[in-house]
Amino acid sequence: MKIQNLIFPKEDICTKRDLYVRLDEKAQLYMDLSEIRFRKYGTAHFDTYFNSFSAEKWFQYTDVKKISLVLYLKGKFLLTIRHKERVYPNLVNETVLHEVEISSTEKGEYIFPIQTSLKNGMYAFSLRALEQNSVYYGGYYDAQVERKNHVNLGIVICTYKRESFVLKNLASIKKEILENSDCIMQDHLEVFITDNAKTLKRKELEGSKVHIFPNKNVGGAGGFTRGMIEVLEYNKKEKKPITNVLLMDDDVCIETEALYRTYTLLTVLKEDYKDSFIGGAMLRLDFPEIQVEAGAAWNGGKLISRKGNLNLIYCEACLFNEIEEYYEFQAWWYCTIPIRVIREDNLPLPIFIRGDDVEYGLRNMKHLILMNGISLWHEPFERKYSSSMFYYILRNRMIDNAVRKINYTQKEMYEELKQQVIDETLKFRYKNAHLLMDGVEDFLRGVDWFLKLDGEKKHQEVMAKGYRLKEQGDLMDYGLYEFERNRGEGKKQYMKRKLSCNGLLLTPNHNTIVPLNEARIINFHRANRVFHYDYYSRKGFYTKCDKKEILKCFQRLRKIKKLSMQRYDKCVKEFYTRQKEFTNLTFWKKYLGI
Repeated sequence: MKIQNLIFPKEDICTKRDLYVRLDEKAQLYMDLSEIRFRKYGTAHFDTYFNSFSAEKWFQYTDVKKISLVLYLKGKFLLTIRHKERVYPNLVNETVLHEVEISSTEKGEYIFPIQTSLKNGMYAFSLRALEQNSVYYGGYYDAQVERKNHVNLGIVICTYKRESFVLKNLASIKKEILENSDCIMQDHLEVFITDNAKTLKRKELEGSKVHIFPNKNVGGAGGFTRGMIEVLEYNKKEKKPITNVLLMDDDVCIETEALYRTYTLLTVLKEDYKDSFIGGAMLRLDFPEIQVEAGAAWNGGKLISRKGNLNLIYCEACLFNEIEEYYEFQAWWYCTIPIRVIREDNLPLPIFIRGDDVEYGLRNMKHLILMNGISLWHEPFERKYSSSMFYYILRNRMIDNAVRKINYTQKEMYEELKQQVIDETLKFRYKNAHLLMDGVEDFLRGVDWFLKLDGEKKHQEVMAKGYRLKEQGDLMDYGLYEFERNRGEGKKQYMKRKLSCNGLLLTPNHNTIVPLNEARIINFHRANRVFHYDYYSRKGFYTKCDKKEILKCFQRLRKIKKLSMQRYDKCVKEFYTRQKEFTNLTFWKKYLGI
């Protein structure tokens, strides 16, 4: 069984060559032809993110037995197959497993069994051309499999006005899987798209295996849950039911090989791991070699992103990815869930956005499998500033912790609220401070209020209360922006700033510009009018030092402290004992209006 293809970079997906192959100056990649041409003694190394073989994962979680490397070559090569394992930080063990010469005047298929007792770390190979004009055309890893699981994969994409991403990914999936008779997935994949903005051209895009559902704008939670519901409805009618649901964000770029590897992994999973979630790592769309996260721990809300900021062009980083860690959930940018988990009485929480994937993972994920090459490229989060998130930050954290019975006391909650409100207030972002407090107050209204909530209407209200990014203003000055971004201070300046409450006890004496996502309180010392600038969108918003508004924030904060002391524990208990009232199909159909 072909379990993993050897792939090339593509112009429209990713051109970062070293994620796929590392070449010396005597080897040349031709992306348009999907081949590598060699001069004599040119060398190619495939111990890379996409083309190494995660031996430890395949042998631990699946029933694969014997592994073979299959290559398509022309010319004369020295093939070296190696085993690599990270045994200690910055220490890699490397063992040569096989070395063989190949010679052919025509393009041919060559099969090399990998016979070794080493079943951890990774397998990888290199090619050294022994004569001029030798060519590598690709290949794959093959495995002997005695038993296969029946798998039908249903991709659920929740989108809101992301047509360019959705259309591009859908075109790739159609071309390389749904309309490709050579792909073993062709009859085992269905695509379900929930369109929260109702802007997709449904008649043009739908087909026998592509299903589009206009949906209320109820955020990621509502969009993904609608997709889950439609999969359940599909399974009631079809003879080939979906066995695993892959939840995937809309603002991503996907290499279809990730889908193929997810599918083959599912088909050969051991019985003990059939309930596993399969996750995809998030890589940056702007810096495609940088990994943002591969699995995460909730940690009661103090989120721990695993294996962030790895540069995956380096083999050492790929080997670090092979090491398992403690995971509590997988983000829904790429999360594959067994259908037996997705039931009419076990649907997600209706919390609109932020934390829906967390709680569902905490509730249902027994084990998470991650593997090099199963990933996608996602827009970086720092390019998505929205004041509305401040409403959901603490509100959803309290709900998640309550329904999962994670200890998060009223005192802890209030201290975090206070710190965040102080931070936003000292940055003159009073609307954000009020949105934080709105979220806490709404949690304290209890479950009955939550059950009656119109998520779409509420979000519109939240959006109207926040800051909106606008075109560059009259304060735009890149020199000033860079100064504030890199601004430092000595001990004396720090003490003066602290003693004057960051300058609030003094008269403001200047206007300035600050980086929107990296602003620090020091940037606002004795400032009057401030332009909060988002470098990526070239937009921003103005705020001003307003001591009356600061006083209002702190007065409201004191009232919330008193209210939370009265109601917090009761509300936590309510959300825990009554959670089934808002995670079932009847509730969700009413909530979605279907």
